[in-house]
Amino acid sequence: MFSPIGVVPRIIQSITNNPDYSMTIMNSKQLAMIPIGFVLLWVYTGTYLIIFLANLQNIDPNIIEAAQIDGAADGQIFIKIIVPQLYGVIVLTSILAISGSLRSFDLLFAMTGGGPAYYTNLLAIYMYQKAFVFYDYGVGSAVSTVMVILSIVLVILVRFVRRKVEAMEA
Repeated sequence: MFSPIGVVPRIIQSITNNPDYSMTIMNSKQLAMIPIGFVLLWVYTGTYLIIFLANLQNIDPNIIEAAQIDGAADGQIFIKIIVPQLYGVIVLTSILAISGSLRSFDLLFAMTGGGPAYYTNLLAIYMYQKAFVFYDYGVGSAVSTVMVILSIVLVILVRFVRRKVEAMEA
């Protein structure tokens, strides 16, 4: 899609009427994260929006109506009623996004392979390169162990937040 002969350069060539346009955004250390950000946004936004929508629909409309009757402005209702009820979801989706970055090897590797000057390298790509490109299995194994430990910490964090939110709701 973002390769020099991909869809995006063809669209830009059509719009600008410049058949000689060559897209070098993936070769630029400063700009390589922009298309990656767009693709990650496209991949994960739908999931997180569905989670937020499901939890927004669980908010009791009587509470919001009571706040409006009491004279609360829309901003106050949002900050003092809606956001506290979505606290658990906000934390959960943040943790899921962080854990998603640990497992986004396939997307980044397919798009940049670690990128220009290792600028788009993640732990998973670094582990792959150390273990299977440079045959440094010890470092690759150590990096994978760190990734497992980070994943375990994230699971513990999710459980802790879930218990805290359940205690707040009770």
